[in-house]
Amino acid sequence: MKGATRMNSLYLLLGLVLAVILGRYIYLRFFNTQVSGFENADTFVLYYADWCPHCKTVKPIFAEWSKKGSVNIGGKTVFCSMVEADANPEKVTAAGVKGFPTMLLHKANGQKVEFSGERTPEGWEAWLKSAL
Repeated sequence: MKGATRMNSLYLLLGLVLAVILGRYIYLRFFNTQVSGFENADTFVLYYADWCPHCKTVKPIFAEWSKKGSVNIGGKTVFCSMVEADANPEKVTAAGVKGFPTMLLHKANGQKVEFSGERTPEGWEAWLKSAL
């Protein structure tokens, strides 16, 4: 009987470890919007700070608009991401962000273009279409 209890505990522990690994994979694959790089892809990034009143307005709209992780603009896939400034100061500094919110298009060729337009999904899409 002790052996069976020990095996059940081992299976339970193994199942828990696998669930944690799978959960982490799903989070990183589908829900983590913090960018690590912009290599070989057009990526539209919202740099924001949780304490910024303007960011509090635009962040939920951008998050909803970009929830799939990319948008299709004129037949081109543009990846979308969000970078929180206090959690990622090195990314904000590397991007040259001076204020919040800042939206940058990181082009696949390495060029960075700062967004200028209406902070709405329609505004982002129109601007991206002209910037690509």
